[in-house]
Amino acid sequence: MISEMHLHYFTAQKDFPFYIQYGHHDENMFLHNHADFSELVFVLGGHATHIVNDEEYPIQKGDVFVINENTSHAYKDPRHFRICNIMFQPDYFLKNFGDIKSLPGYHSLFVIEPALTQQNGFQSRIHLAPDVFDTFDQMITRIHHEYVSHSAGYQTMTSGLFLQMITSLSRLFDKSGEADDNTVSLANTVAYMEFHFREDISVEELASMSGMSSRHFRRVFHEIYGTSPLKYLHTLRIRSAARLLRSTDLPVTEIAIRSGYPDGNYFSGKFKQFMGLPPLKYRNNPSQG
Repeated sequence: MISEMHLHYFTAQKDFPFYIQYGHHDENMFLHNHADFSELVFVLGGHATHIVNDEEYPIQKGDVFVINENTSHAYKDPRHFRICNIMFQPDYFLKNFGDIKSLPGYHSLFVIEPALTQQNGFQSRIHLAPDVFDTFDQMITRIHHEYVSHSAGYQTMTSGLFLQMITSLSRLFDKSGEADDNTVSLANTVAYMEFHFREDISVEELASMSGMSSRHFRRVFHEIYGTSPLKYLHTLRIRSAARLLRSTDLPVTEIAIRSGYPDGNYFSGKFKQFMGLPPLKYRNNPSQG
């Protein structure tokens, strides 16, 4: 039987969906999945067998991997096995720092490879060289200290350090050569979308960048991101427009153009479709959107 874990099993802080802990495993850990959080795991010492879905993989000190929702995993045959688990909800931490999504390594390590684990087995990991391991070990220590201290401003400090960590991992994964060619191609394409969403990009062009047919690209994209490539682009544009509406006094037509919509009327319709309010009403009452 597979146990289902929720983040509130570990922390009661509903306004800060994050938890970090050290684990020292001397016995097998039961099979479980995550109902509402992702887990970033650092193997700090020893080795074990990682069970992911129905397959087994050796893991050892220096391995780093991500397990997202709805993937069952467990550990068996641990030997001096020590890990650090960081449990988090990605949307909370990235809502104001979306530029990390312009890194292909982020999509590879945190989104694409964990999703493809269901089909292709456990591939989403980095093995850290000793000097790099020491750097991340120090990051873990600082994050853990801030989190458990509950000092004034600890949530802000923990968030900042954690964002530094996942950005560093994303950059490292870009250079590691750990991902296969298909993952790299898709990650590069999605990162391109994040950086160029204001431009007139067709799904056919994106598919070509990924080395896929349009039909296959749409299917794979939806499997991993839970939406179509076109809707993903619209989401990026509308989020950009919403930020400009909240933070500037620019006319709606100018915001539309800056967000990738040369037609102001089309923009207003799309904005209401996504946000539930026309642009001007959202500007006056952003909390209702």
